[in-house]
Amino acid sequence: MTTGSALWQTIFVSFALILIAFEIVRGWRLGLVRQLVRLLALAAAYGAGFFGGRFLLPLLRPFLRLPDFLISIGAGAILALIVYVAISTLGAILFKRTGEQNAGVVRLIYGICGAVLGIFFGLFSVWLVVVAIRSTGAIASAEMRAPAPVEARSPGPPAARPRTPPNEPAGIIQSLAKLKNSIELGPLGETVKAVDVVPAQAYQTLGKVGTLASNPRSAERFLSYPGAQELTENPRIIALREDPEIFELIQQQRYLELLQNPKLIEAMNDPELASQVKKFKFQEALDYALKK
Repeated sequence: MTTGSALWQTIFVSFALILIAFEIVRGWRLGLVRQLVRLLALAAAYGAGFFGGRFLLPLLRPFLRLPDFLISIGAGAILALIVYVAISTLGAILFKRTGEQNAGVVRLIYGICGAVLGIFFGLFSVWLVVVAIRSTGAIASAEMRAPAPVEARSPGPPAARPRTPPNEPAGIIQSLAKLKNSIELGPLGETVKAVDVVPAQAYQTLGKVGTLASNPRSAERFLSYPGAQELTENPRIIALREDPEIFELIQQQRYLELLQNPKLIEAMNDPELASQVKKFKFQEALDYALKK
C-alpha cells in the first residue's frame, strides 16, 4: 500500500522540527557573525558549483574518461563543497562564538540573531529533504501505478508451465511512494505544495518519466514521436545501438563502464547530437507517449 499515512506524516514532521531545533541551538552557539559567514559560504558555493564546472572542464577532461556534462556536474559539486568548507573554516578562525563574547549584552544579541538565522538554515535543510522525497516519490508512485507486464502464453498444460514470480515492486519504491503521499496528505500537504518553490510541473514531469520507464508500450510510443525518431536515426545513436559491447554493458548493468566507453563519450560530446537533443520537444513527446 502506498496511500498516505498520518503516522508517517507525524514522523516526518517530528524529524523536521528536530532538525530546525538543532539548527537553532547551533545558531545560538555559533553567533551572528559566524552564521552570516555560513550564509555567505552557501551563496558562494552555489555560484562556484553553477559556474565553476564548465571552467574546470578543459583541465579535467584529459584525466577523466567521462562525458563532458558529467565531468562538469562532478567538478562543480566538488568545487562547491571546497568553497563552502573553506569559507566556513575561515569564519570559524576569524570570528568568535557566542560563548566567547565578553560583554553579556553582546553575547545575548549574538545568540538571538544566530538562532534566528538558524531557523532559516533549518527550514532550508527541511526544504531540501522535501524536494528529494517529492522528486523520488513522484517517480516511485508512477512505477507503482504502471500496469503489470502481460505474460506470454507457453505451450503445454498449466501445471507444466514454468511459474514466474509476481512482479512486486521493490520495498524501497513502495516506501518512497508512501512517504511522498504522506507528506502531501491533508492540510499540511497543501501547505507543503504551496510553499515549495519547485514548480508542480517538475514533479509531474518526473512522474511521467517514471511511468514511461516502467511501461514498454509507452516507451514505444515515445520513440515513435517525430522528434524521437530523428534522434534514433542519428548515425551516432545507430552506431551505439548496433554495438555489441554497448548492448552487453547495458544488459549486465555495468553502467560505470558504460559511461567510460569511448564511443558513448564521443556520442554524448557530439555538438550536433546535443543540438538535436536541445531542439527535441521532450514534454510533448511525454504527453504523446502517455496519451490513452
